[in-house]
Amino acid sequence: MVEQETEAQFKQRFTKRVKDARAALGWKQWQMAEALDMPQDKYKQYEGRSLLPHHLIGRFCLITRVDPEWLMTGHGKKPLKPIQSVPTAPEAPAKAVAKAKGRKVA
Repeated sequence: MVEQETEAQFKQRFTKRVKDARAALGWKQWQMAEALDMPQDKYKQYEGRSLLPHHLIGRFCLITRVDPEWLMTGHGKKPLKPIQSVPTAPEAPAKAVAKAKGRKVA
């Protein structure tokens, strides 16, 4: 017999997946709130005690790049690891020297 998940267990696991998806982006709560166009205190509830409303699930999944099935059930594609910033390539030596001397380089 398969054990049924209670509503409280579902809510707890769902809100944890919301938090995990946001954290996997390396974002703070205020950044996700801004992306979802809502106050931070409202978004904070979706990582704690309230379910993310259905009209936000699609946008949330696009932003966090998670599979909606994973968000809803915990099965499927998990969130990506935090994005690492990649250092920009240094300027070519000729351009850097010319720039320092105030000359234009073709």
